Amino acid sequence: MNSKKLKQKGYIVILGLEVHAELSTKSKLFCGCTTTFGGAVNIQVCPVCSGMPGALPKLNRAVVEYAVKLGLALDCSITKYSKFDRKNYFYPDLPKAYQISQLYAPICRDGHMEIETDGQTKSIGILAQGGEII
Repeated sequence: MNSKKLKQKGYIVILGLEVHAELSTKSKLFCGCTTTFGGAVNIQVCPVCSGMPGALPKLNRAVVEYAVKLGLALDCSITKYSKFDRKNYFYPDLPKAYQISQLYAPICRDGHMEIETDGQTKSIGILAQGGEII
């Protein structure tokens, strides 16, 4: 069934994409560990990024600056208050058993990106954009 038929039946097609990008920062999102490619195994890790109890994260300022720049480029609203959320779940290669994301209060929200297709310009809505670490 195509999207026109779905609209006629009262349905709206909404697609969600999660895009991952590697930023050109010198350290990780929540700690000072280097992000240099090609180092020896398990040397670019600390109590914070390994999720040790009591280890307190410190947000990388450059990551926030990149997020705001992307938000402005996508015509998003930049929020004055942003927070990170912990999503707990088991995954075989995630020994700390949680993911940090911006589920409820992302850095940027409600933007759009214009694309050209079939000779027409279309606006693609951006609901939220924020930092995330697994």
